[in-house]
Amino acid sequence: MRVGRFKALHLITTLPRLSGAADNTRYTVNLLDQRRYEVHLAFGAADPDTSSVAPHVRLIPLESLVRPVAPIRDTRAMWDLYRLIRHERYDIVHTHNSKAGVVGRLVARLAGVPVIVHTAHTISFAASTSRLVNWLYRITERAIAPLTTKIITVSTLNTRAYVDAGIGTPDKYTTIYSGVETDRFLARPDRVACRAELGLAVSEQFVLWIGRLNRQKDPLTFVKGCRLLADQFPSARFALVGEDSVGESLEPEVRALIRDLELSPVVRLLGYRADIPRLLAAADLVLHTSVFEGLGRSVVEAMLSGVPLVAAAVDGVQEAVDSGERGGLLVPAQDPAALASAAARLLTDSALADRLAGAGREWAAQRFEVGDMVRAIDQLYQSLSGDQMRRSHD
Repeated sequence: MRVGRFKALHLITTLPRLSGAADNTRYTVNLLDQRRYEVHLAFGAADPDTSSVAPHVRLIPLESLVRPVAPIRDTRAMWDLYRLIRHERYDIVHTHNSKAGVVGRLVARLAGVPVIVHTAHTISFAASTSRLVNWLYRITERAIAPLTTKIITVSTLNTRAYVDAGIGTPDKYTTIYSGVETDRFLARPDRVACRAELGLAVSEQFVLWIGRLNRQKDPLTFVKGCRLLADQFPSARFALVGEDSVGESLEPEVRALIRDLELSPVVRLLGYRADIPRLLAAADLVLHTSVFEGLGRSVVEAMLSGVPLVAAAVDGVQEAVDSGERGGLLVPAQDPAALASAAARLLTDSALADRLAGAGREWAAQRFEVGDMVRAIDQLYQSLSGDQMRRSHD
């Protein structure tokens, strides 16, 4: 029987303030039982947000860990991480995101860590505009999978994508939905007050987009869809909520497109906002335009808030939104015309919008409570650690 706490290291490439993977990681390290775990969090140096990390979690910035493929920096990151793991003698190393997942799992195996867990927050081999880089990640993931004790995916459809790509076998995977503070979104703030805060008139329909202003989230398709909707719904107002402080931000392109399409009077960029539940309470519709996605935290938040969605039919989003039955409607990615057409349908058919939103709210409320996520991760750790200890005694 083990005496004392397990020592666990979580490793993530970047820790920005607007990121589903970062939120998932922060929730996990904060809420794991302190009586059972001593938790450390290591992260790359690209503008980390540690403001909401609990005081009992030891923070370890790794200057050498960067997001792009950089052989010299990556070699240094591996050495820095190896020294850390050997010095701290972790029982569990849990990696998040593509770069940290590759570097961390390889080093953890070399350092003799008993339990190595990786969370695939999205499809790593579809994350680049370069086919070569995506191919390299696919090949690398295939090589690293056998070194991993367990891979967590945030949707069953993501598991299927990884297995179909030849990355491990089905028994290597488990799905644990990425948790949300469901009470914040189920609480239903006063809609009239929330709309007044945004200066919205009673007659104006409010369409919201939430995400990082980067290629993955594809805000440009949203803006193009706004042009089509604005022609059909003169009283509609639109807003983009978010930033991208880590990668290559599309904010200049978004602003230019808004100007070129003469949308400045009706489309606003609100930047980073911490009051997402209030913005959702004011919204009539959420549009989600990601070109790839694990499942989509903003999709879940909209569903919990009872706001109908039109979303690109990609990856795990299709697990959350059952088009025409639950949550909203799905359309092809990067198709502004289809996006606007589906949005127009929900803006004009309130009965359909309400039915889909209600079904989505009920489904999400049963599956995405953050406490349930952390309990599932705890149970996984306990199971894997027990298996490892049994093997050591065989």
